[in-house]
Amino acid sequence: MNNTVKFILVFLGSAIFMFLVFYFYPAEIFDAKVVGKDGGEVATNVSLRAFFGIGELPQHIHAENVVQLKKPLSGWMVVFICLLGLPLMIAYRSTITKKSSPTKE
Repeated sequence: MNNTVKFILVFLGSAIFMFLVFYFYPAEIFDAKVVGKDGGEVATNVSLRAFFGIGELPQHIHAENVVQLKKPLSGWMVVFICLLGLPLMIAYRSTITKKSSPTKE
């Protein structure tokens, strides 16, 4: 198999796997700021679903008081690292060919 094709297939497979893991497992590692009705902001960590506005916010945040969920750069960086960076490193590592070293006899 060509290394380019292998790289693309491994990248897509690992990217889909990482997305599914973080989508279905409620790991609250993505930074977000919750803006309340009173105008106050609370910095918190949310799951990937909540970061994209699909899932529920953490239990200590009351949903009826939430006006907006701001996504700071630090939250987007964690998303980038988890969903693109790690799959790129896995794909790159899987396509590196091991060079055989001469054995001493």
